[in-house]
Amino acid sequence: MRLGISGTPPRKRPWLPKGLVALGLALALIAPLPARSREPASMPAVPLTRLDGTAMRATDWLGRPLVVNIWATWCPPCRTEMPSLQRLSALIEPSGARVVALSLDTDLNLVREFVLKYGIALPIGVATTPGSATDALGATALPLTLYVAPDGRIVGRHFGQRNWAEESAVRDVKQRLLAR
Repeated sequence: MRLGISGTPPRKRPWLPKGLVALGLALALIAPLPARSREPASMPAVPLTRLDGTAMRATDWLGRPLVVNIWATWCPPCRTEMPSLQRLSALIEPSGARVVALSLDTDLNLVREFVLKYGIALPIGVATTPGSATDALGATALPLTLYVAPDGRIVGRHFGQRNWAEESAVRDVKQRLLAR
């Protein structure tokens, strides 16, 4: 038999576990929520590695309107939409805009294999530290596509998979990036 501090058997407190759960729930409801990733107002200088292994920063792409797709090879919707981003690139490149892909993969070789297998010719950078890149870009889910003005201002976002070669998607990109 276990004895309490006073040498007497401890009293049973059947309310204690339930009470702690209720108290925890109450505190969770009134406690401030953790800060969400902030959505940046301009393109952050995320350190990247090109597919050839050389270093760069995401801001190296600036100077013309950009569609920046944030993706990963392990993300099924990202893989599905990548060919349509390639088609979008061909449709908007003549007007001066560019489509680039920023991978959050941890294995550069997986990204290389993916682009070779699917014939993706977009400029691609792989985040040097994917966790830091995710925070800096405000990427709470993938895929995330940013519309970036030539000066680096983020002028729009699209969360989730999209067929980027559809007429409505192309029109949306042109309105956000080229009608300025």
